[in-house]
Amino acid sequence: MNRIAPRTGLPSKKKRTFGALRPWVIGGAWALSSAMAAQAQTQAPPQGFDVSGGDLKTALDAYIAQGGVQLLYKVDDVKGVSTRGVKGALSPQEALAQLLEGTSLRTRRGDDGAIVIYTTAAAAKTQVDEMPQSLDSVTITATRRREPVREIPMQVNVMKAQALERAGARSLADYVAEQPGVNLTSSGSVGGTLTMRGLTTGPVQGIATVGVYVDDVATGLSSAGANGGNTPLDMGMLDLSHIEVLRGPQGTLYGAGAMSGVLKYVTNQPDTMEFAGSVKFGTSWTQGGGPSFTTGAVLNVPLKEDVAAIRFAAFTDQVGGSYDATGLARGRNVDRGHTDGGRVSLLLTPTRELTVRLTGTVQDVHRKGLGFEEMDQRTLRPWNRERTRQLSAGESYSNLTQLFGLDVEYDFGWARLNSITSAQDVKINNTVDVTGRYGPLLTALRVPVASVPINSTVEQHRVSQEFRLTSRSGTTIEWLAGLYLNRERGSNNGAMDANLIGGRSSLGLLTSTQSSRYREEAAYGDVTWNVTPAFSLTGGVRLARNNQKYDSRQTGQLVGSVAANAAGTSSESPTTYLAAAKYTLSETSTMYFRAASGYRPGGPNVLKPDTDRRVVQPSYNSDSLWSYELGYKADLLDRTLSLEAALYDIEWSGVQQPTRSGAFVFVTNAGAARIKGSELTLNWKPSKEWRFIANAAAVDARLTEDAKGLDAKAGTRLPHTPRFAATLGVTRNFSLADRPAYVGISARYTGKRDAGYRGSTTLPSITMPAYTLVDLQAGIDFKTFNVSAYVRNLTNKRGIVSIETGLNVNPNLVTAALVPARTIGVNVNVPF
Repeated sequence: MNRIAPRTGLPSKKKRTFGALRPWVIGGAWALSSAMAAQAQTQAPPQGFDVSGGDLKTALDAYIAQGGVQLLYKVDDVKGVSTRGVKGALSPQEALAQLLEGTSLRTRRGDDGAIVIYTTAAAAKTQVDEMPQSLDSVTITATRRREPVREIPMQVNVMKAQALERAGARSLADYVAEQPGVNLTSSGSVGGTLTMRGLTTGPVQGIATVGVYVDDVATGLSSAGANGGNTPLDMGMLDLSHIEVLRGPQGTLYGAGAMSGVLKYVTNQPDTMEFAGSVKFGTSWTQGGGPSFTTGAVLNVPLKEDVAAIRFAAFTDQVGGSYDATGLARGRNVDRGHTDGGRVSLLLTPTRELTVRLTGTVQDVHRKGLGFEEMDQRTLRPWNRERTRQLSAGESYSNLTQLFGLDVEYDFGWARLNSITSAQDVKINNTVDVTGRYGPLLTALRVPVASVPINSTVEQHRVSQEFRLTSRSGTTIEWLAGLYLNRERGSNNGAMDANLIGGRSSLGLLTSTQSSRYREEAAYGDVTWNVTPAFSLTGGVRLARNNQKYDSRQTGQLVGSVAANAAGTSSESPTTYLAAAKYTLSETSTMYFRAASGYRPGGPNVLKPDTDRRVVQPSYNSDSLWSYELGYKADLLDRTLSLEAALYDIEWSGVQQPTRSGAFVFVTNAGAARIKGSELTLNWKPSKEWRFIANAAAVDARLTEDAKGLDAKAGTRLPHTPRFAATLGVTRNFSLADRPAYVGISARYTGKRDAGYRGSTTLPSITMPAYTLVDLQAGIDFKTFNVSAYVRNLTNKRGIVSIETGLNVNPNLVTAALVPARTIGVNVNVPF
C-alpha cells in the first residue's frame, strides 16, 4: 500500500513547460505526415494483397496480417467455406469483399470500430454473445504488430470493455481483479502499486515494474523522482475497446519500467463510415456506503466517408464512498468523490497509405478522503469499527491527468512507418494525516498539537517521440526497427506542519522541495525468421542511454537550523535482449519458448553532508532480470475450447531497495530473487448458450540473497503476491420475452500474502488471509437499449488488500485497505 507524499514539501511554483523537445517532436511528426501526404498524392504506391484461395479461415488470417485490420468472426461461420483469394492493389474493404464474394457472409462495423463478419442467418436474429469462440479472431497491437493472440509467443490476456462493464468494473483494481498473477495494492483512492508475476519489493517500490499505455501513449515516469512506482494510470471506462495485458518482461519493445509486463488501454477508433454513438447511465450501492452514479456518452461523426472522422467521449462517475472517520475530522463516507473524463480522437486517411490519428484525453479525480481502516495486526480485526479510522485532519486527494498522442502511419507496402508523439501532464494533490505517529511525541514535548498533516503536490511531465518501421507480415524474414526519445520532469513537494490546539499558528516541522529530470535515447529492433510454415525464431535487442538529475532541499524543526540541500546526477547504458522460438503443432495449436531480459533505471542519491559514504553511494544502478518461459496455446474440441498455459522462471539481480543513513533514506542495490510460476487460462463454449472461463496462477517468489535494506534473509518470500490465485465463471445465454438475455456467476480466489518480510523489523511480516469473492451478472437486450445488472462480492466477504505499518506510535495499530463491500448496480446503454 503506497500513498502519495511519502516525502514532504510545499507545492512547486515552477513554470510548467516541456522544454525544447515538445515543439521539435510535434513539428517533426507533422512535417513527416505532410511530406508523406504530398508523396502519396503524386506517387500513391498501392497496398498489395496476396491471399491464396482455399480455406476461408486461413485466408482471413493472412488478410489480417497483410491488411493490419481488426477483424472479428465466429470460427463456426467460416468453417468449411472456401474463397477464391485476392491479389492486387486494393483497399482493405475491397480486398475483404473479394474474399467473401460468393459466400453468405456479410460485414458490418462493431461498437469498437472493428469489422465483424456474420452470416445472413445471424442477421435475422442477433445473438447475445457475438464474440468468436476461439482466440484466432482477436487481434492485438501491444506487441507493436497487429496479429492474432494465439500467434504471439508469450502470455497475453485481452479484457473486452463490454464484459468489464457488465461486471460493474469502474477502476484499475476492478479491471485486474480477475487476472491471477496481476496485483494492485491500494493507495486508498485510485491507483496503487501494479505488479505482475510476483515482481515486487512491496511498499518501498520506487520505480514501476509494469508499463502502462493508452494506445501508444506512454504514461507514468521511468524514474523514482515523483512517485513513479505507485501512480499507474487508473483510467475510467472512457470509450475503451479492450485492455491488453502482456505478461513477462517487455524491455526490448517498451524499455524501462516494463520488466514484469505491460498493461495497455486500447480505445475505440473513429469510424469514417457511420454516424453513431451511445449514452450510458449507471447506479450502484455499496453496503455501508453511499450511492454511486455514472453517466457517459460517445459520439462518432464521419467528416468524409472513408477519409476522416472525429469521435467524442465523456463520462462522470460519482463515488459514494464506504469508509468513515472519527476524531476531529470525523465524517461518513469520507472516501467519496467524483471522476470526470473526456476524450477527442481525430482520424484522417487522406490516402490508402497514410493514416493520422490525433487524440487528447483528460481525466480529473477528486476524493474527500482516503479509504483505509485502522486494524489490530494481532487479530486482523478493526481497531474500533469496521472500515473506520481516527482522523485529526482531512485526507483530500485530487489527480488531474492529461494525455496527448499523435500517430502518423504510412504504408510503403514492403514496410509500415509510424511516427508516434506523446505528451503527459499529471498533477496530484494529497493530504495524509500522520497525527497518530507524531502527535504523541509532540505532546510529550509539551507541544499542544491538534493535528499533524502532510500536504504534498506531485507533478509528472513526459514528452516522447518514437519512430518505428515494421516489415510486411507473412514473409520469410519479418523485422521491426525503432528509435525512441524520452524527456521527463517530476517534482514531489510539500510540508508537514503541527497544527496547534485552539487555532493558534502552526509549527513547521518539515518543508521539502524535490525535483528530478530524466532523459533517454534508445534504438531497438527484432527479427523473426520463419524457418518453415510451422517453425519460427525471433531475436531482439534494445540499446538505451539515460541521464538523470535530482535536487532536494529540506528545512524545518526536524532538520535543524541549517537547511539540508543536496543534488545528484547519474547516467547508464542498459541493454535488453529477446529470444523466442515458436512451433506450430497443428492448425489450432502452438508451443513456444521465450527468453527475455528487463530492467528498471538506476538513479542518483541526493547525499547530505553527513551521509555515510560507506553505506550510500552517489548513485544506484539499474536492477535487471532474465525471464525464461515455456508456453502452449491451442483451440481444442472442434475449436470450442481455447487454452493457454505457461511455465516461467525469473532471475532478478541487483534489487533496488531503501537504505538509511542518519535521518534520511536512500536507495541501494542489494540482494537477488527468483520467481517461479505457472499460468493457465481456459475459455470453453460448448454451445451458443453456455460459456465457461477459468484462469489460475501459482507463484513462488523468494529472495535468493540477503537484502539488507529490507532487513530480509535469503529464502524469505517476496510480499503482496499469493502463492495461488484463480477465477472461475459461467455464463448462460437465453431468450426472455423473445429478447436476448444472459446470466452469469464467477468466483475469485486470492491466496494468503505477506505484507512484509518474515523476520524483518524494517518491514515486519503480517500475514493477510486468503479470501474468495463471488460476483453475479445478468442482462437483457431490448430493441433500442440494453440493461445489465451486477452484484460484486455477493457474500460481503472481508478481504485485506494491503497493510501499512509505521503510521502510529502503537506498533499493533496498522492501517489496511480492504476489498469493496457488497455492491449492487445497474447499467443502461442506449446506442444510436
